Formats: sequence, structure tokens, C-alpha cells
Amino acid sequence: MEFTGMIIDDEKIVREGICDLIDWNLEGYRLIPGGKDGREGLAGILQYKPDLVLIDIKMPGLSGLEVIQKAKEQGFEGHFVILTGYSEFEYAKTAISMGVEGYLLKPIEEEELLQFVRQIHKKLEEEACLKSFHSQNEGKARKDLLRRIVLKEDSLENLSRDMELYQLPLDGSCFCVAVCRDMDEAGEKDGKIFRQKLNTLIEGDNACVGFFSVMGEAVLVEKGIPYQQWKKRLEKRNKRLAGYHGSGFRIAIGNNVRSWQELFCSYESASYLLEQSFIFDQEDILTMDLICSLEESREAVSVEYLEMLIEVGEEEGIRRAMGMFRDYCAWQMLKSAEIKMMLVQELFQLQMRLGKKYVSDVLSNENFQPQIRKVMEAEDMGGLLACFEKILMELSREVGTGGAGNIIRRVYYYMEKNYDKDLKLETIARNFNYNSAYLGKLFRKEMGESFNNSLDIIRITNARRLLQETNLKVYQISEKVGYGSIDYFYIKFKKYVGISPKEYRKNLKSEESED
Repeated sequence: MEFTGMIIDDEKIVREGICDLIDWNLEGYRLIPGGKDGREGLAGILQYKPDLVLIDIKMPGLSGLEVIQKAKEQGFEGHFVILTGYSEFEYAKTAISMGVEGYLLKPIEEEELLQFVRQIHKKLEEEACLKSFHSQNEGKARKDLLRRIVLKEDSLENLSRDMELYQLPLDGSCFCVAVCRDMDEAGEKDGKIFRQKLNTLIEGDNACVGFFSVMGEAVLVEKGIPYQQWKKRLEKRNKRLAGYHGSGFRIAIGNNVRSWQELFCSYESASYLLEQSFIFDQEDILTMDLICSLEESREAVSVEYLEMLIEVGEEEGIRRAMGMFRDYCAWQMLKSAEIKMMLVQELFQLQMRLGKKYVSDVLSNENFQPQIRKVMEAEDMGGLLACFEKILMELSREVGTGGAGNIIRRVYYYMEKNYDKDLKLETIARNFNYNSAYLGKLFRKEMGESFNNSLDIIRITNARRLLQETNLKVYQISEKVGYGSIDYFYIKFKKYVGISPKEYRKNLKSEESED
């Protein structure tokens, strides 16, 4: 182990003599420029911070004792050996009381110099080992302290005491916590890869005051900037990290807190966000902004709605339903197991409902069970929805090839669900890839009524329901069931019911009063 040495003496011949007296390199020292007087020597000590200083007592400018005193006052921790003549022995004793290692009488003997040099070298080695040990253990202690603070594992009194002891820099009024999970399974299992990636992520980031690990995830503590700003920084670094290693981290950043005592709150919000990473699989950086940006009134996608989409063969509608389902799960903050079970239940219900109407190989248990397994094995939301969508598409195509009866049932179901819209046989024929005249003939043959008559019956049936169950005005009901003209609504209503809508509602009220 090599250390540095410095010789300070106002006599050049003494400096050169000490340099040549022993083999300094062999003894484990590298000599650095000293000084020819006290002031120059003090400047050299403060600049180069040598491990060993051999210094004369009587020198111009500052005496050796003054140099020692001033150097120690400014925090110098190196070792001093005094160079003195017999007449200066009392000075030497004073220097020893100031903490120097000893003194060498001039003219200096080789053996005596070697004794001091080797003795101090041994001390320096012991100090270096002790310093390294303390440094390593202090780093571990600081990391453990940070963990206790963030996870709230100790009293505030103990934490405050240890923060002062280890000088943990948590003063300020803006803090937040980020939790990082490796997106590559190899990184999760190999601690060395994980540490390399983490070091790449936080290297040179002065906002990050420390980190520790919990259950294979890295917890970072940030100070001094809002989490939105830290998000941008981590996002940029994470992309660069993915370029270096092939994959980065999924990072959840908690909300800002005002003091280190509240870091636990930020950690909890970050952990909660990371639990939602299955839903937000399209995002590498998760913040509370994702939650706040979700719109309210998200509704679940019903089995009835999916059944209708399957039966009418509306593939674009099925794709839109997947987006609606993702939004609903995000708004409800559902966990992966809950989402998978919900989809499995819907698939079983679809199998049962469609199985009563159609004969299909896709609906058989033999073919259905493997599809269920694929749903349960999906690793992220994107893969899960892709698998679910594929199953629905296969069902739709299978049901759509079930003969004329199936086609007309699909058309009729579509009419029941969309009677409030401006439905035309020509439009529906295009949707189902049929000639409108041919579809009209098929419809009359299967249903016993024309398309227009069937649509009128559906609309008037729903109008009667609204007249009975709501207080809507007649013109409002006319619009809700798909009639743009109230006069036309009156004509159709009287045709199928025998009386006008107002008379129908009046009769209903009379019947209620008699009861």
C-alpha cells in the first residue's frame, strides 16, 4: 500500500539528503513537493494532504510548530515527524505534546529514519483498513437508516438521532419515493445485473439521495424537485438504460411530501401504483397523474353487449369493447387476478348463452378450455385483451357461418339493440355483407314479417314500455324509439296498438286508479 511523504526544511542540502538517505519507493512512499520555508510548507500540506510530513522546527516565515498548529486547525490529519538539532530539544518536546509522531535529531541517521518511516507506514495501513471498514459499514448503516425511515420501522426519536449520527441529507421541504422493478426476468433473478442497471439509472442524479432494496425491488428517495420533474428525468434515463441493457425498469413514483417524516406516505402511493402495472402495461413510468387522468363513469362491458357484438359480427365493435374494458379495469383499479376471473366468467356465460342458440365447435368444452388457460396465463393487460379479443372474433365468425337462420337472428338482435338509430335494411345488409334484396327475402321467410314491419313492432313495443314506466313527453319517447317525426310516430302507434300514445297512457292511469 503506497502513501505520500513530504519534506519541509529551509536547507536544500537537508531536503536532498533525506530524499537520498533511504529508498522511499521501497518503503511504500511517494515523495511530493515540500517547501523551503514555513509558509510554503503549510501551503503544500493543505494542497497535497500528504500522509507523512518531516518538518524542521526553525524556518523563515512560520516555525515548524506554527505550521503544525495551523495545519491541524484546518483539518489536516496526516502524521508529523519533527527535524531538530540538540539545541532545539525543548521545542521537540512541545511538538510531541501537540500530537506529532516523534522527532529526528540532525544529522539524521538512516536506521533512525527507517524506524520512524516503517512505524508510521504500519499505522497508515491500519488507519486505511479501519477507514475502509467504517466507510463500508457506514454506507450499510445509512442505507438501513433510509429503509427504516421510508418503511416507518422505528420511532421518530431514534430516526432523528441516527440521521444526525450518519449525517443523512434529508433536510428540505420536497421529497418523494420511487419504486423500481426490473422488466426483464433475468435482471430480477441476477442481483449483479440488477445493481448494474440501477447504478446506470441513478448515476449522477443529484436529486436521488439514496436507495435500498425490498423484495427484489429498488426503492429510491428523491429530494428537492417535484415528482413531475423527476419523472421526466427518470423517463429519459430509463430509455437510455433500455438501450444499454435491452430492457429498463418499470418505475412507480409516489406523490410529493413535505418532510422526511412523511416519506412513508410517498412510498405507499408508489407501491400501490406498481401493483397496478398489469393494467398500465403500456406505461414504463407510473405516477398519480395516470389515476387522475382517468374519466369517471366508466361502466363494465356487459355479457349481453358482447353477445350482441358476436352475433351481429361487429368486429370493430369488439375491438372498441376491449378498450372500454381496459378503461373500466383501470378506473376500478382491479388486480390481475380479478381481471382474469372476470373475463373467464364472461366467457363461460357467453358459452352458455350462445350454446343455446348455435351449434359451434368453438363453443365446445374441448376447444373452450384451452382458451380459458390462455386467458389465465396472460402476463400483461395487452396480452390478456388480445387473447380475449381473439376468442370473441372466432366466436363471431363461427356464429356468422351458421346458415340463414343464424344470420337473421343476428340481424334481429342488432335491431333490438339499435332500434333508436336510423336503421335501414340497405345499411344493415352492407354491414353483414349481403345484398339488401336477398337479405329482405331471408328476413321475411324466417320472421314472417318484413324488415320494416319488424322494426316498427320493436319500436312500438319499447314506446309502450316508456309510456308506462316514465314521465317522458310523447315527443321525447318518439325520438327515443327512433322516429324523427312525431306525426309518423302517432300513425305507427295507432296502427299497432289501436289508439294514440296519449290515450294509451290515459288508459294506463285509469287502470292504476281502479286498482
